[in-house]
Parts: sequence; C-alpha cells; structure tokens
Amino acid sequence: MRTCLLLCGLALLLTTRDNQAERLTFDSAADWESWKAPYGLVQVGAAGQLQLVKYRKNTNVIADAPLFTHKTKTRGDVPGGIWEAGSGKATAGRIIDGDPETFWKPDPSDVVGEWFVQIDLGRAVLAKEIRLKFPDQEGARPFRQFTVFIATGVTSDPLDDLFIFDPVFRTTRPNEESDIIIPLAFTSKSTSRILDPDLDVGPTDTNQHRLLQYINFTVEAVDLEGALAEIDVVGIGDNVSIGVNRRGFVLDGLTAVSNSSLFDANMNTNNSIAPVAFAGRVRSWLEQGTWFYADLGAIFWLDGAFIYVLKEQEGTVGFLAGAARGFSILASDGTRSIGTDLPVPEPFDYNELLYQREGSFCYDDYCGDGGSYPGPLHYLRYQFRPRRVRYLLWHVHNTAGWISKWAELMLFSPGHPAEVIMRSNFVDLGEEAGDGRPKVIKSLNWDANLPPGTRLQLRSRSGNTLGNVYDFYDKKGDIVTEEKYKSIPKVLKGPIDTTIVVGEDWDAWSEEYKFSDEVFKSQNPRRFVQLEMILSTDDPTVGPTVNALSIDFEDAFLQGAKGSILPREARPNLCISPNAALIARQWEKHGTCMTRQPATYLKVTRILYNALRWPDFVRISREDDLTAGTVRTRLADANPGWMPEAIGVHLDRKGWLEEIRLCYDRRFMPKRCDPARFGASDDRAARIWRGL
Repeated sequence: MRTCLLLCGLALLLTTRDNQAERLTFDSAADWESWKAPYGLVQVGAAGQLQLVKYRKNTNVIADAPLFTHKTKTRGDVPGGIWEAGSGKATAGRIIDGDPETFWKPDPSDVVGEWFVQIDLGRAVLAKEIRLKFPDQEGARPFRQFTVFIATGVTSDPLDDLFIFDPVFRTTRPNEESDIIIPLAFTSKSTSRILDPDLDVGPTDTNQHRLLQYINFTVEAVDLEGALAEIDVVGIGDNVSIGVNRRGFVLDGLTAVSNSSLFDANMNTNNSIAPVAFAGRVRSWLEQGTWFYADLGAIFWLDGAFIYVLKEQEGTVGFLAGAARGFSILASDGTRSIGTDLPVPEPFDYNELLYQREGSFCYDDYCGDGGSYPGPLHYLRYQFRPRRVRYLLWHVHNTAGWISKWAELMLFSPGHPAEVIMRSNFVDLGEEAGDGRPKVIKSLNWDANLPPGTRLQLRSRSGNTLGNVYDFYDKKGDIVTEEKYKSIPKVLKGPIDTTIVVGEDWDAWSEEYKFSDEVFKSQNPRRFVQLEMILSTDDPTVGPTVNALSIDFEDAFLQGAKGSILPREARPNLCISPNAALIARQWEKHGTCMTRQPATYLKVTRILYNALRWPDFVRISREDDLTAGTVRTRLADANPGWMPEAIGVHLDRKGWLEEIRLCYDRRFMPKRCDPARFGASDDRAARIWRGL
C-alpha cells in the first residue's frame, strides 16, 4: 500500500485538458524487430511471442541448407541446396524436400555417367551419419549399385569450384534395402577427447563424425526403375560459431591472425598461426602474441568444440606444415575480475576450458610420449559438461617456430543460450501520442512464461533529447577523422554513417524492475524512453517466453514545468514514499500545479504526512466482514477533522488494500474526494496485508 497526498485541490478542477492514459505494446514480429538483439539468438512465434532460439542436436542439416548463403568462385553468392544434377535435373530437388513420397529418377536416355546428384549444405558441418531413403513401388525401386561421396568444401583450384570427394559408402552387391544408414567415422589422424570423465557419452557419439559440405550420390549401373526419395545428413548439432562475427568480435595476436575466419563455417577461409623461433631465448606466447580472443556476443551454454586443421597443401593455401600443436583455451562468462594479465579488452574471470598437450594423442600404431610431437592432427573434437561461456582466449604452449592453418572452430550447445541482452530503439512517446510532447511514464507491464530457472530482467532510461555521432570513411572503407575527411579530395571520400545516441539530459539505466506494473523508475516526464531486457536460463533445455511488453504513459499536466527532484531533495521523503521515482512522479503530476519549486512541495508533503495519525492496520485486518468503508471510518476516527468522504481507498482486483488517497482543498483542509479518487465503494470487501 502507498499513501498519496494529492496537493492540487481546486487547481485540478480548473484544468480543461483531458488526461488520457495510453499504452504502447510490443507483441508482434514487427514490434520486436525494432529491438536490437544479438544476431540469430531470438525468434518470434506465430502469436507474436518472443523466445530464445534453441540449438539442436542430431538434426537433419539438409533441411536448413537453403538458409545459408556462401560465396563461390563461379556462381557468386549461392544458397545451399542442389549443387548439380547430371540427369533428371527437374526432379533432383525432391531428394531434399522432406517428403519421402517424392523421388528423383535419372533420364533413361542419358548415359549412366550423368546419373548423379550433388547436394550443397550451404556451410561446413560436423555430421555423424548419412541416411538414404529409396521408394519401393512399381516403376521406382531402390538403386541397386551406387556410391556416396563427401567433400569438405575446400576448393582445389584458385579459379574454379573444384572439390575433392572421398567415398564413404559403395555397394558391394545389388542393393534391395529401402533405408540405409551410413556412419561417418573419423580418419586415423584425428582425435576425440572427453574432458569430464564422468560424462555419459557412448562410443558412436565419440568417434563417429566427419566434416563435410557436399554430398555426391552417383549411380554406377543402368537401373531403369532406380530412384532416390530422400537424403538426410544427421549433424552433431547446430554450430554456435555461425554468427559470432555479426554479434561479437575476434581479436588477433601478433603471430596468430585472421582468426575471424574460424567462425564462418567456410572451409576456404583460414587463420594463420606462426610463432617465430628466436636465437638464444624462447619467448612466451604472450611476448610473441601467439593468441586470439573471441567475444561470442552473448552467454551460451556450451558442451562441445571441434577444430579442423588444414592438411599440408590442402586447397589453395599451401604451407609447409599443418599441425595442431599444444595449446589452451580459456573461457569466461563475463564475471568481473579486479584485474588481469591476459591480453583481453576487459578484466573477467577466466578458467581453463581445455588443455591440449603437445604429443598427447595416439594415431595408427604410434603414441607420443608427452614430449614429442606425433604428427599432424586434423580433427580435434572435445566434449564436456555444459559451461556458461561468452569469452574465449586461445594461446599456444610451444613457440619454438612452426606454422599451422585452421579452417574452423565449431562450438556446440545443449539448448538455449544462457543469457541474451536486448535493447529497444529510442521510443518517441511524443510521436506515439501525435503531439511531440514529453509524457508521464506510469509503469512497465509484461506478460511472460517463466519456467523454473528462467528469468526476465528489465531496466529503463529516459530523456528529452537525442544526438548524432558520425563515422567518416574513405574510399577504401577505413574510418578517418572528420578533419581528414574534409581535407581529402571528393573522389577519395567514402560514406558517412550516422548513429543516434542519447542526449545530455538522459539518466543512467534504472534499477531492475521486480514485477509487472511496477511504477516507472526513470526520470519523468520525458519524451523518449529506452528499455533493456535480459532473458536468461539456468537450464539450457527450457527458456523464457515474452508474450507482450507494454509502456503505460499519459499526458503531463504541466508542459515545460521547471525544476526536477534531486536525490538529496527526495531523501527526506523516502519515509513517506517507497522510492524516489514515485516521489518524482507525484511531483510532476500533483506538485507542479501547486508550486514551481520541488522543495516546497516536498516540505508541505512532509508537514501534512506528519500531522496524520495511522490506526492499527494489523488489528483492523482481523475485523470480520472488512470493507473499504471500514478502512475509511477507522482512519477518520484516528484523525479528528477528517470525514470518510475525504478518504480514497483503492483495492486491487483481489480486494487487497493497495492505496489510500487523502483529498485536500487549496487551503490544505480535508475535502470530499471526486469519484475517481474515492476509489472502492464503502460496501466492497477488503483485505489488508499484515506486513503493512
């Protein structure tokens, strides 16, 4: 319950402007689109509900192929899908349409050498198996002889889209099966490590994986009834790394560069790791700069990582030795630290996510002894219990002089991100109302589904002005100073980007809102408001859902009122009102029509409040058949000179006492409340919280 002393009296009766409350609501895809969220981490349902995305395990990655676009040498930017069909081009798309009743058949008039289909997944994926489904009906039977090839996507020609395909399945006798599963086991010079010994991972989940982007299905013999209905590729999981370059950023060390290429799912881009051997002294990884740093753009639950190291002379990036030498990866969820010696932009607490010891893996019949290097490793997969991770720092151990090039660093999640921060655009309430004026922002309201372990956190800030910040670019796309931009010739000038920023009158971000319909915590009245929403979960299998979020506001009673309430002025009144934001709102709504000085209003409020005597509400709460009229009578009895008609009693929907309003005239004498301030009728049942 709060007590409001309405000190406008007659002045309220004289106003002629109707003060109508308004509501701005976000509850559709178009509404949520105006919010800024980390790329790819939120989605909007059919009913307009906002949700965190959920990263999946063991899904058919072909179904998502058209969603990914990549650059090719001969065709430009293309989406995933059918890359090429030698015969039956018109029906080739049926093998990836998700419908087992449709199928592809080659043209019998074409030579058997043209009986093939190639699928482009649109990005490199780590997959565990390929599934083939054939029709079995008159005129369309399973192909009897065929071969399935895969390719990583690395091109072997600098000017053409040529890929090296490896066979992963070949019929050794005529096939009669309608369903075939092809396991994709890693090659001998590869490894898989379980970082947590108690992790429940079976052998097939550990050792069964291959990196690929293209699949080639080739028929080996004429088969007039042969047909193929579907090809599915079961991926290990959705790759969290895709999108890092859009929602976060990557920093390079001096001798480990181009590391943003590790997070693009493109096998034709790579980093370069090349520590230098110095005569007489071995320099540390920090001195050499053999490290890189990545901000993933949000906090994720991660449970796996995969590194692909290019082979010697693989593709068109030839180099002397392809090796994954000993290294560590440190991880942080953004918990602040007092300080750090690490080469990171901000001091956070970092823990070792994984330690890769040089020479610690076996392959073929040889094992390193822990101090020797067993040879080039190309597949490095790590599995572990879910960890909260936003920041990664990789660094090498051995800086004796060597070179390595990595194509990809994939990251995997067991479900929803751990924490995603979103911000609204600058909401112009004056424009929403159509008058361009500041508004009194009353409260924020939301409707959300929050399963156990999930949270919605909300903050606000407000102001009356906005500013612009300009970025100047030259013709090459580099940022230059405004002074330099003005001095260079017109032909060398690039674009000017404008960013809207808060003005000088904006306050800092508010305290967190604890519940829906809580009074607005930022400055009032204001024309502009911005909201920050944090969606989080402690359990990656469940996530929060926001059905709607609203801003309630109304016209300011006195446009252009001078003076605002400073914290030091509000402090003496905090024993009267629950928080400074409510004090400021009452000043704007009621005090401005009494005086132009906030200090005067606050002083009068304290005098009137201290003159009141409050009855024992705990005792009153126990009265039988308690009503709003009883509350009025008991308060009037405790204060001679007051009558029940001058006391407003406001109850919530369940009948709990929420607010008492005392009505005064211009002489600060009790006066009959108007219907709006009188509140509940005398006969309405009431309840009083005993912690009042």
